This record gives sequence, C-alpha cells and structure tokens, in this order.
Amino acid sequence: MDFEKRRIPGLRSAIFLLLLLFIVVSGCMDSEAFNPPDRVKIGVLYPLTGDSAGFGRDCVNGTLLAIWEINEEGGIKALRGAEFEVVMGDTRGTHEAGVVETERLISQEGVCAIIGVYASSVTIPATEVSERLKTPFLVNPGIADVITERGFRYLFRIMPKAEYYGQNQVRFLQDLHNRTATPVQRVALLHENSGFGTAAVFGQRAALIRAGLEPVIEVPYDAAQVTDMREEISRILSADPDIILATTYLRDSILIRRELVRIGSAIPFIDTAGGTVTSRYIDELGPLAEGTLTLSEYSIHTPEGKSLNDRYYARFQSNITGDSAYSYQAVMVLRDALERAGSADREKVRDALAATNMTREEHMVLPGEGIRFDESGQNVYTQLIMAQIQGRRLVPVWPEEYAAAPVCQPFTPSG
Repeated sequence: MDFEKRRIPGLRSAIFLLLLLFIVVSGCMDSEAFNPPDRVKIGVLYPLTGDSAGFGRDCVNGTLLAIWEINEEGGIKALRGAEFEVVMGDTRGTHEAGVVETERLISQEGVCAIIGVYASSVTIPATEVSERLKTPFLVNPGIADVITERGFRYLFRIMPKAEYYGQNQVRFLQDLHNRTATPVQRVALLHENSGFGTAAVFGQRAALIRAGLEPVIEVPYDAAQVTDMREEISRILSADPDIILATTYLRDSILIRRELVRIGSAIPFIDTAGGTVTSRYIDELGPLAEGTLTLSEYSIHTPEGKSLNDRYYARFQSNITGDSAYSYQAVMVLRDALERAGSADREKVRDALAATNMTREEHMVLPGEGIRFDESGQNVYTQLIMAQIQGRRLVPVWPEEYAAAPVCQPFTPSG
C-alpha cells in the first residue's frame, strides 16, 4: 500500500508532462490554429508597364475591388479576420520578367498564392516556377490549352481554355446563319502570333473542320510591331471569305477595324475577347466600332454583372471588363479556399482550391453554373458570350439566355 501511494504522485507528474508536451507539439504543428496571421499575403502578377499595361490595369483593378470588399467585410473569418495584403509584381509583358517576379513573390515575399498573369506566353513559364516552389497559382487570364495540360498540381484556371473559344465561335456562326442567312462557310483566320493568338487559332481551326466549315486562309502578325494592317487585310480578302475570325490585342484590333472600314468591307469581323472588349477600343474608334462582334467572358447585363459593374464604376470611373471580372472572381475563389482550409499554408490552400465547388449563390459574378476544377486544374463550368458593339456599348447577343439584343447589321459601318 505504501508502495502504491509513492507511485501515484510520480505517475500524475508524468501524465501532466506528457499532456503538456502534446499541447506544445500540437501548437508547433499547426500554430495558425492558435495564432492566425493578421494578414494573408497574395501575389498579384500582371503587366503593369509595357504594351499590355492597360489590360494589366484592368486585371489589377478587379483584384483590388475584391480585396477591398473582403477586408471591409471583416477579412477571412476562419483566420479570425485576417485581411488580404497585396504584393504586386510586374511582368512587363515578357516571360523573363514573369519568371523573375514569380520567384520573388514566392521566395522573398512569402505569398500564399498568386493571381495572374494575362498573356499565355508569360503564364506558361511563370507557372513552371510556382509549380516547382509548390505555390498555388490562379491563372487569369491566359487561354492556351497547354497551360492546364502539363499535369501541374498547384495551377488552377477559372476562365475557358482556347478550345472552348473556338467551339463557341463556331456555334455562334451556325446560329447566325440560321437566323440571318449570313454566309459562314468560308472562314479566314487573322491572329496575333504570341501564345494567345496561336492557341486561339488552333481551337478555331479544329472547331471549323468538325462543323464542316472551311478555314480558307490563316494570317498571323506581330501585334507589338505592326503599324497598319493593309497587307494582312489584303491577304485575307484575297481568299474571298464569308467571315473573319480574329484574335487581337488592342492596338492591332483598332488597326484592323480602320482598314476594314477604309476599304468598305462588309464581312463580319468576329474577335476572340481581345482588344475589342475594352472600352478603349470604343473610345478610340467611336462610331467606326459599331457592329463589331466579339466573344466575351462576362456581361454587365446579368444581375450579378450589373451590381459588380456599379461597384467597379464607383471606384474606377469606368465600366468593368471581362479581365477585371475574372480577376475579381479569382480573389473570391481564393477567399473561399482559405475559409475552408482555415490556414494560409500553401499546401492546405492548394488542397482547398482543388476541392472548390462554388455555386451561383456563393460570391459568383460570372455567367455559368459555378466553379469546380477538374484534375488538370481547369474550371469545368465556363460560359462564353457573343457580344456586339451597339450604341457604343458591348451588348450580349448570344446565346439566347444571355442576349440583351438581337444581332444588328451592317457589321461594318461606312467610313
């Protein structure tokens, strides 16, 4: 009995020490559960200088609007109100700068995830860095199919890939023919020659052939160097097309439109959500922009779109673009992942992103059913809209459930 009495105090002390050790170890293993960060750093990587700076500004503005709203609403609830902290990176529109800035954001700034990059040719090498450094990367924009075809675990793309753009353009052409008797059999492909344009034209060509339509000519050009489009348009018209499918940036889209108007071409000119979706295209061309058709990833004519555009306009005194809207949505997807992860740890954030299943009721501003990523990191719910410039506004005209007006002719006004 005396022996038992002597043992019990020692046993109690041992148990107490073991419990204390377990608590300390557990705290080291998941310190955020006890000390959540005050701020969650995210990298925002876009072209802030160079030829694509205007598009980069649109993306940044959409990103900042989402972050301001989240922070004003109390931050990340699962992290006791931790707010987003933006760390900017400038790709300057080059893959060299994109690689360097991705490395800096991850290795020096310690961001938990990156949103970017805009150009597919920059996105591809930048995401190779983030994959190597095991950091989640939300691609926006960047449509090249190959981006999500490399077996990467840390890459997620919300917007459609190039294949979907071609499919939707061809479906629109078939509907346009049925509704207006516009000939669509012979199709010319005109595109800038970076990763964006080459990826888009690959999808267009494949979709045209599957539909029994004929790609009669393909004319690439260097958007950074071209000063007029007379030669390119002359080559296009020599093939006698019914339709011109184009993939552009801003300056070249304006040059194309001016040349088509100058020569009095009535051929429908349909862009791939390029330079023609920006307000700067309309501002620069004025009435000459009327009738332009372009795919768009977003519409302000949906209830969510109108509300978002009102808030965006109040901040930036301009209408939101598809690039801005996708950037906004990317932040909301990251917020959703952080709330479910309960941590800013990169691996946990990655796992939460992979399990994303957002519905229309959960901070969705894009058309489509929701957001869910397949094994490649591609959003399986994507919806593209065909829009036409009517009355100096980009108005949805297809598909029917999103159309705010019918397609109007002529497609090209007189000069």
